Amino acid sequence: MGNSDILWVTLESVRADHTPMYGYERNTTPFIASLADSSDGTVLDTCISQSMWTPASTASILTGSYLSTHNVGQDGKVKRKLHSELDTLPGVLAEAGYETALFSPSTYISDATGLTSGFTHSELIKLRKENFSTFDETGRLSWKLAFKRFRENPTLDLRMLKRDIENSTNELLSTRVRRWMRNESDTDSPAFSYVHVPSPHHPYVPISAVAKEYYDRKDLPAAYDTIEEIYDGTEAIMDRMANGSELTPQQTEMAKTLYDAEIRYADQTVERIVEAARERSDRDLIVVITADHGDMFGEYGLLGHNLVLRDELINVPMVVSGIDGIVSTETDVSQHIDMTYTLANLTDTLTEQFEGRDLREGDREWAISQRGVAHLDEYRKYNPEFDTSQFFEEPYTCVRTATHKYLGNRHREVLYDLPDETADVSEDNPEIVRELSAVVDQEIQWIPDSQGEAAEYDDRMRAQLQDLGYLT
Repeated sequence: MGNSDILWVTLESVRADHTPMYGYERNTTPFIASLADSSDGTVLDTCISQSMWTPASTASILTGSYLSTHNVGQDGKVKRKLHSELDTLPGVLAEAGYETALFSPSTYISDATGLTSGFTHSELIKLRKENFSTFDETGRLSWKLAFKRFRENPTLDLRMLKRDIENSTNELLSTRVRRWMRNESDTDSPAFSYVHVPSPHHPYVPISAVAKEYYDRKDLPAAYDTIEEIYDGTEAIMDRMANGSELTPQQTEMAKTLYDAEIRYADQTVERIVEAARERSDRDLIVVITADHGDMFGEYGLLGHNLVLRDELINVPMVVSGIDGIVSTETDVSQHIDMTYTLANLTDTLTEQFEGRDLREGDREWAISQRGVAHLDEYRKYNPEFDTSQFFEEPYTCVRTATHKYLGNRHREVLYDLPDETADVSEDNPEIVRELSAVVDQEIQWIPDSQGEAAEYDDRMRAQLQDLGYLT
């Protein structure tokens, strides 16, 4: 198993309770569910992401460490790169003879943030307008996808066609992964491939060929207009939350339906990538599929993924195949860095930096998630009366067990009796508070966020982050 190929696929913004592996009524992930049901497949019952947004969560996966250790996103802005002295899973695997490849559509998972550290091959892949003015492989693939979208949905509605093309990054990504695995990688060496699938980040605008499975095609243009208005960049999201502009029941159902269609599109993408990984070599293949975090559709008055460590944001799917002996029960709580730790242990590349636990050992009573600075003043600009008392402003840590959730920093402690995350029961449960706060004292030491080089974003990168609702 030490020489197995390893494929880790992370889906963008997928919450566990919107997948059939965790009881969801829509079969949003038929391929991933089939992988989970295979003879060597395992579903982790309760998997917790290390944070509620992409840069912090991904840095934890790649370094096997908590946000408080790697610091990416502790400032709430990702102004600094991953510290160059930190070990990464791709780095230790590369030293052990693995080819290590990164395929990312996100500026937050790129050279700009230092998260390419340890990869011998990396690609930042995005379907952009500029692609169609070049004659390289990316340009050819982009035009090929544009014609495919038109064949699927012949239409004179140019705006609809433009949406379909713009939201085809999944296929550009999977095509590049497949070409690298088939034609460019050194199959004499084992490979560790990390692929970040961009669906279903808001606004939820799935290609119409997939959306029609969930939504009446004639209603799609109006639905897309509405969803793009709701998630019209950073300002629109902050304004809506600060002013309590709740979604109507119809808007909420529409958002969830389009979100589910995006997950279905992501599942199709995963299937193509896994097939390519299986064809790469005759080695055994370990496949890990998870999400970087979840998303919210107006719960607690919140949209997207920000401010809080509610289960809607940190309880994510985790499916693995190719590893024997993983223990997962209703009382076990796992976390992303446990998988990183397990892979490093399997490949004899474990270092002292990795802070997780081996998933084959069982009896995992808790998981940790963390959030950096909240910048609540940016929300108050839209409404000075916005009640921010419910939020932690400074960085804080969540300890999640099968029954409770503890939240705390030096200023405040909160305890929830799950599944309720509204009533603070800390005063009635001082022993549980002491027990879970002791976990924080034992496991967590916040490293000053002044460490590390400045992150470098060009204008194109900054525009992408603003479109995704990260920058004002």
